[in-house]
Amino acid sequence: MINGGLNTKEVRLKAIEMFAYWEGVVNASTLAKLFKVTISNITKSLTEYRDLYPNSLKYNKSLKQYEPTSSFTCHYIDETWQEYVAFLRINSQVYKSDYWGALAVDFGPLHTGNVDPKIVRVVTQAINKKLSVKATYYSLTNPNGIERIIHPIALADSGVRWHCRAYDEYRSEFRDFHLGRITAAELNEPSEVQYEQDEAWMTMIKLKIAPQPALTESQKQVIMMDKGKGDSFTVEVRAAMAEYYIQYHLIDKEIRESNPLVRPLYLENYDQVKAWLFG
Repeated sequence: MINGGLNTKEVRLKAIEMFAYWEGVVNASTLAKLFKVTISNITKSLTEYRDLYPNSLKYNKSLKQYEPTSSFTCHYIDETWQEYVAFLRINSQVYKSDYWGALAVDFGPLHTGNVDPKIVRVVTQAINKKLSVKATYYSLTNPNGIERIIHPIALADSGVRWHCRAYDEYRSEFRDFHLGRITAAELNEPSEVQYEQDEAWMTMIKLKIAPQPALTESQKQVIMMDKGKGDSFTVEVRAAMAEYYIQYHLIDKEIRESNPLVRPLYLENYDQVKAWLFG
């Protein structure tokens, strides 16, 4: 959370730009919670920003929030996805408790994904404003791309790439959309889809992972050295994210009788969780 020694004029102005650029909304109460100050203090910062850049923000009286104008430009942030992800990570508790909601952001391991900031801005604004998105999406099933209407409910980090978790009107179900595979996106109609409707997103499951039985006892001990004590370890993940965790950590779904070192870990409770995994 941004506070203490980082609570400077420049950091506040940077936060104002971060919200305006990425999410299309600047809310004084959210900023006050972010910096742990009164709303009057934040209002002064907003006034200062508008004095410095008069044509950047407009006030929406009906929604009681500031919004970027068509002439808005950034002066304090570098407009990169990496910078925004770092901002989300640092302030994740405020987002979960006071802003987007407890289930709207899910962080996994750091990775080197590549996404277009213009696309992500549309998705993040859709989550924040509860709007659907008209998107052109590429997949192995549709390698030439297809236009779809999706209803984003959350961002999710698979460990390899970032996804938009959304209800897909084309498939009539909740699905994951790789942000890097969306080449065009625009805000669409208001959405009534709620993340509570997504069973796989709401369900937490436990994956019991163990060394392959064909390994020697010494090999098993070595493998378990960085996993904790015992013969196996358990991780709890969202059901929607379970397959990605298994793939990222190269965990086999079955016992490997030969060449166990190819994938020395396997999913011991596969039968209990297979309904949530990819076919």
